[in-house]
Amino acid sequence: MTEKISSELYDAVQKMNRYMHRNKHRGIKTKEGIHPGQMKLLSIILKNDGIIQRELAEILDMRPSSLTEILSNLEKNSLITRKQDEDDRRVMHVHLTEEGKSSIKNFKQAKEDLHDSVFNCLTLEEKEKMLEIVGKINSSLESLDNVSEENIRGKCECSHNGHEGHHGKCGRHEKCHHGEHKKRMH
Repeated sequence: MTEKISSELYDAVQKMNRYMHRNKHRGIKTKEGIHPGQMKLLSIILKNDGIIQRELAEILDMRPSSLTEILSNLEKNSLITRKQDEDDRRVMHVHLTEEGKSSIKNFKQAKEDLHDSVFNCLTLEEKEKMLEIVGKINSSLESLDNVSEENIRGKCECSHNGHEGHHGKCGRHEKCHHGEHKKRMH
């Protein structure tokens, strides 16, 4: 009986996740050409007005050339401006425009409205209880994930170029991305 309830609960949570994901993309409208991931970039610029483009690439763990392309798009949409440093012309400072600040404000409001609409069917007490339960589940999943990663690293190693399987996920019965597999001896 417990297994059946766990299975039903798992399926229900997955379904809820799909609906939430779908509604997030439908419910949060951004300026044409700007997607929600770029809002994170704009938020970082807002908190660090005049940030150096190289530092921004480091924060985002991106190649500078990839960031340059994204920033060019944001600049074309009048959301940011880039200005050369007065002392070192190789250094580029990034600033938000008023339109960029407005876009962030509108995005945050749309996000809050979406969150409220998703959970408006719950009382405050139900929301607090659900938050507590979801926190427990996330902790459990995190523990399972850590144990899985430790088991994967301990069971298999790939012999090419120091890689451990395919992005560290080579399992006992599958081949790594190099087509070879070898178990570690303990």
